[in-house]
Amino acid sequence: MIIPPVQLSSNANFAARSSAMAIGSADDKAESIIPSISNACATPSASVARNSSIAMVGGAISQTFKFLVIIYVARHFSVAEFGLLSFAIAVNAYMFVISNFGLNTFGSRAVAQSGAVPGALLAEICFLQAGLALLGIALAFVILRFVPGISRLELYLVACFGLSNVIQAGLFDWVFQGLHRQEISAALNIFWQGGWLVLTIGGIRLGMGLMTMPAALCISALLVATVGYVWLRGTTPIQNSSQTTPLLRRSLATLRAAAPLGWGTLLMTFIVWGDTATVRFLKGEQAVGWYAAGNRAALAAAMLGTFYVQGTFSYLSQTSVLSQAAFERCFNYAYSDLAMLFIPISFWTVYYAREIILLLFRRADYLAAVGVFRIFQIALLFFVGNTLLGTGVLAACRQDRTFRLVLGGAAAVFLVLCPLLTWHWGIVGSATAVLATQIVFSAWLRHETRKLAPCDYLGPLRWPLATGILIVAACYEFHFALGPGILMLGLGQGCLLFRRNYVLQSTTPFLP
Repeated sequence: MIIPPVQLSSNANFAARSSAMAIGSADDKAESIIPSISNACATPSASVARNSSIAMVGGAISQTFKFLVIIYVARHFSVAEFGLLSFAIAVNAYMFVISNFGLNTFGSRAVAQSGAVPGALLAEICFLQAGLALLGIALAFVILRFVPGISRLELYLVACFGLSNVIQAGLFDWVFQGLHRQEISAALNIFWQGGWLVLTIGGIRLGMGLMTMPAALCISALLVATVGYVWLRGTTPIQNSSQTTPLLRRSLATLRAAAPLGWGTLLMTFIVWGDTATVRFLKGEQAVGWYAAGNRAALAAAMLGTFYVQGTFSYLSQTSVLSQAAFERCFNYAYSDLAMLFIPISFWTVYYAREIILLLFRRADYLAAVGVFRIFQIALLFFVGNTLLGTGVLAACRQDRTFRLVLGGAAAVFLVLCPLLTWHWGIVGSATAVLATQIVFSAWLRHETRKLAPCDYLGPLRWPLATGILIVAACYEFHFALGPGILMLGLGQGCLLFRRNYVLQSTTPFLP
């Protein structure tokens, strides 16, 4: 659902924010290595809608491939073996965020605000990500060496997943995102996840065992990184650098500039994936298999929200330094759209949780994950909203230190709640800790962003909430099975989409 653009905020409010951004922090001053902002043209609603739609569709396809990998592996190995893989994937989430360390967001924002692709920045980010990926593998091995019960197979799995992060340093999809070329970024991710699925299926059918999954990810990442580099060189003018400063010194300056974002993303990963490690150590391998079966669908759906925010991030970054009114309109558009897309389906999946688990995994022993599945479907709404407020507002407006502070507070809450609730209530307790943490995180983010992006948070929720409730009520009243229930969901989402397109036609450009 789309709501009409909000009224202009006061000029004093925009001037105050612009002044604060001009002053910046020590970390922000390091961004002077990025070229100055070029003159930007007006950004109509249709352009943002197109970019976000491409990002969402591309994300949906790539996440479907990724989820199919998880489902295929879960069906072909025991619950305990699936637990080993899930633990290795959770460890890799930390290694990945160390290798990324906010550099993709930092680079995409820099390209969006400058309108250019500096060759020096490409080299610095690639060099940093590859080096940090190797550091992440080393840190993981050092930590896991002191953790009791870790098998050699788990270490091999972790190492192979970590190697894929080194390869991903050359993917460069963040460049296309900053240039509003979401179709190329989406295509690269689709090829990557699709290749992973095909190679995983082939390897398992050849009897290669659990190592097939990370090995296939490495091979697919290498192929797509090669394609991405060739694509970048062939489609995008890259500014030649006249830098005489050594690459290492320039890279360290870029790393310092991106550090607040990097620590923030590391804390976010701790909140998202720390529960899996906690379940593994407190409840064992089988419990983490059930837990993964319950939360993977929600995490995959949350990634769709992340892809949507990526689609609007370049516009949010651009308008944040050009016009307060344009930024507020872009934010309100994104907030309303995400509510329309995620609220009805979240309600629907809570109602059909048992049927969905049986459909996906085709094994009755995974029904133990139903409670976790339902809790994560509610947490999904907070995941998506928090991504918009954190990345789409604080990061886009270069409030990196504030973003890191809020994430640090949320991580502290999670650190207390997750072990305590997992110990008492098992996997359901761990899921409850995640939901409680996301609620606290949401409240804090709204407090910090109330001046940057003033919004009627409740108004855009009315139609999606009503639609979700009506869909569930109809399915309950008429005792619809999963198939007819899917049709009801499609009908409800279709009505919301029709209203969205109607309102979109009456909106004004984001820039006056």
